[in-house]
Amino acid sequence: MSKPYPVIFVPGLFGSMSDEIIPGTGGWHFGLAGIVYEPFIKLLQETLNLQLNENLFIAFYDWRKPIEHSAKKYLFKKIQEVKKHTKAKKVRIICHSMGGLVTRSYVQSHYYKKDVDQIFMIATPNAGSPPNYCYWAAGYMPLPSDHVNLVHLYMKGYLWLLEKEHPNQPIASIHKQFQGLENILPCSTYGSYLLQRNEIEMKWITYENMETKNIFLDKLNQKAGKIKSRGISLAIVAGVGEQTVEAFITSPYHTTDKWVDGKVIEGLTTYLGDSNATMKSVLSIEGKHYCIKGTHNELLFKSLPLIADEFNVALTTSPRHELETSYTHYLIEGCGVIQSDHLHLLSHNNRHFVMIPHDHSIFYKATEDEEITVHHNMNTKKFTLKRNESITISF
Repeated sequence: MSKPYPVIFVPGLFGSMSDEIIPGTGGWHFGLAGIVYEPFIKLLQETLNLQLNENLFIAFYDWRKPIEHSAKKYLFKKIQEVKKHTKAKKVRIICHSMGGLVTRSYVQSHYYKKDVDQIFMIATPNAGSPPNYCYWAAGYMPLPSDHVNLVHLYMKGYLWLLEKEHPNQPIASIHKQFQGLENILPCSTYGSYLLQRNEIEMKWITYENMETKNIFLDKLNQKAGKIKSRGISLAIVAGVGEQTVEAFITSPYHTTDKWVDGKVIEGLTTYLGDSNATMKSVLSIEGKHYCIKGTHNELLFKSLPLIADEFNVALTTSPRHELETSYTHYLIEGCGVIQSDHLHLLSHNNRHFVMIPHDHSIFYKATEDEEITVHHNMNTKKFTLKRNESITISF
């Protein structure tokens, strides 16, 4: 019996962090997304008899860059490294969210080496995701949320850090520093997603008439058939049962630097989605389709029995994991020390994006005389502290 091909996991947006992305964060790791990905990697090892860095590997990448760049510089190189290390001719890939687009960009490319046997794709927005229009066009999504969506929290934190670095041209800095975001906008396959309201009527803005386009996905989806023609087995999991933005109501906005296709004033939602990606986007390309009730991140854990079936391996144990989803966040400007139980922190130039469970507190200790600024939801507070003074931050 031949030895099973090694497995490479490709994480989604914000699922890779290193000095290449934010100086001072060290070597490659999952960053804030470790909340989700570290337990998943542990369960892959426990349930599918895999061992990290022996027959299970992680393909980190710089999600700020264009996806084509990430595919060639990071995933392609990782596959070659894994083949050399394991002596295998091919690999199997498990990919989540944006990681699925990185994977597709490689296997559909002209430099593909016929070295991918199977792809198990989880919650990948193959036709793009409407909320990304807000982030690309204005730097924020002006809609309240009834529940915490970790992807949108990560987005908010990173764009806040980016805006603080480039306060005079925040939108231009997003377009320059975060080109990967443009690659996950809705594309022509998704169809119209902006319903413009004026004094007389409401009408859909067709994709063809929009300035905001996703040329990358348009081209990728035109050649999606290459996956099948190249003999690659593709299974795709979409989530359902979670309130998910599928379109927006907009109003005209007469500036050239933001909201170029209309200002978002209301979201239109569906329960045919995982809270981040709609089912129609995920399942918009050919493959073996599965639907599972769950959030964008829960799908990772709920997919484990399907992964075992697709990879033709027996589960060694029954996968059990309860995702912690009840998080709140703070944006803190200060040079002191931040402490909390179950703290998840991203810091750069004395600016800190902090995530903690809802029922936990943040403790801040000043390392010099300073005034710190704390943002939480729509509220802002300032605190004047002496050196070595400590406070508990609450709103």
